[in-house]
Amino acid sequence: MNILITGVTKGIGYQLVSEFVKRNHKVFGIGRTEEKLLELKTKYGENFIPLNYDITLEENIEKIFKVLDENSISIDILINNAGIGFLGEFYNIDYKSNEKMIDLNIKSLMHITYKFINKSLEENIEKIRGIINISSTAAFQSGGPYFAVYYGTKAFVSSFTNGITEELRDKNFKVMGVYPGPTKTEFVGMEKEKSFYTMEAKKVAKIIVQDFFNEKEISIPGFFNKILVFIGKVIPRKLELKFLKKIQLKKLK
Repeated sequence: MNILITGVTKGIGYQLVSEFVKRNHKVFGIGRTEEKLLELKTKYGENFIPLNYDITLEENIEKIFKVLDENSISIDILINNAGIGFLGEFYNIDYKSNEKMIDLNIKSLMHITYKFINKSLEENIEKIRGIINISSTAAFQSGGPYFAVYYGTKAFVSSFTNGITEELRDKNFKVMGVYPGPTKTEFVGMEKEKSFYTMEAKKVAKIIVQDFFNEKEISIPGFFNKILVFIGKVIPRKLELKFLKKIQLKKLK
């Protein structure tokens, strides 16, 4: 199968490339760090096709699908993994940085999903297509003090994914929402050594792939993260926000 993954140059995206190549699939990886894309190309050869684009620019998403069309490449699974988070008080974070989170975490995800669905329907081929959207356990929580915009973007991804899951149910699409908890990756403003409970990106990626092929619609990697989601559903809102505030404050430099 042909897999299109955004944000492959680090973290979960980088490890997802490995997991799919191991299963003999061809990965088309989108990222902005040329050095990391070349590293993946060297590592996986013809099974990895680098696409060096900034997908916050609408024209670049159009270019990606034009390249796929010109080379008669049909994508089987789209994985929207690219995302960014800026930690700090909302009003003290540069506005352009907050806007960048919305552009990458929401707008680019929505645009590339729109293009993929319509391209797949136009091809009119009787095969199952897949969409995997990476959200966060943050989507199940009331809000994120000191991470307000990031939490908001992940709530959007969750709601959007649930909506298209039902819309596409009878159109040969499998859609899965993924809700990882804290993962060893990079967030602006966060001290790694102060991050509350983290999972290795490699383990998260492995669970994502397993859950998708096991036809799950919701994937919450890690037992502890499942507990966090459950607590988020039963704890009073004000108490939850105070708890989250305390956690996020510990992460600030």
